Amino acid sequence: MRYPEPVVVYSACLAGDRVRYDDKPVSDPFAERLLGYVRVVKVCPEVEIGLGVPRDKVVLYEEKGGLKMSQPATGLELTSRMNAFAEGFLKELKVVDGFLLKAKSPSCGVSRTKTYSDPGGGRFRGFGKGLFALKVMESFPFLPVEDELTLRKERRRLVFLAALFGSALLREEGMRFHRRLEETLRVFTPVLERKMRESGSEDEYRKLMLKALRRLPVGVLSGFEFVPPELKGA
Repeated sequence: MRYPEPVVVYSACLAGDRVRYDDKPVSDPFAERLLGYVRVVKVCPEVEIGLGVPRDKVVLYEEKGGLKMSQPATGLELTSRMNAFAEGFLKELKVVDGFLLKAKSPSCGVSRTKTYSDPGGGRFRGFGKGLFALKVMESFPFLPVEDELTLRKERRRLVFLAALFGSALLREEGMRFHRRLEETLRVFTPVLERKMRESGSEDEYRKLMLKALRRLPVGVLSGFEFVPPELKGA
C-alpha cells in the first residue's frame, strides 16, 4: 500500500545531529524508525540562537508570571532571542503535519522540562514545557506535538501517527479524506464527526480531527489502514 509522506519538524538531535549541549548522541527507536516514513525538517533552537556545541546548560525560570530562559554560567538572558527565533521559524513553515521534539529540553521539551524560580537555576520549581515547544503549540494548535517520552505511551503514539498521516492525506485528498474516518467517528464521536464534515477549512478540520482521535479506543486507533503498521508498535 502507498502511504502519504507527512512533513515532521524534528528536534535535530532526534534525527541524528550531534547538537546536544553535551555533544552526546541521542538515540530513540521510534524517532529513528519514523524517519523512514516522513519528510523531516530539522531544528535545534539553541544552536540557531547562537549557542555552540558543546555549550553551557540553559535553564527556564518563572519571573513575574512569565517563563524566561537564561544561561547561568555566562549570565546570558536568552528569552527574547529564543522567542524571536521561534516565531520567525514557525512563520516560515509552509507545509507541516506535526512535531517530534526532545523531551526535558528547555527549548523543545513537551514533557519533563525543569523550571526554576531564579535565573541561576538554583531553586527548582517544577516541570513544564520548553520555550520553543510552547510557541509551537501556540502557532499550531491543530497539529500533533509530542516528544520521545510522551510517545512511549501507546495511546499518544497511535493518536500522533493517525493525526500525522491523516493530515498528510487531507492535504492530498481534500475533504474526500473524511470518508476514511466518518464511519468510525459516527460511532464514537458523532458530534465531532458532524463538525469535521461541516468545517470550513483544513486547519479547522485538523483541530477537530485531533480532538476526535484522542477519544477513540486504542483498538480503533491501531486499525487505521493509512498508518504504516511497522510504526504502531513500541
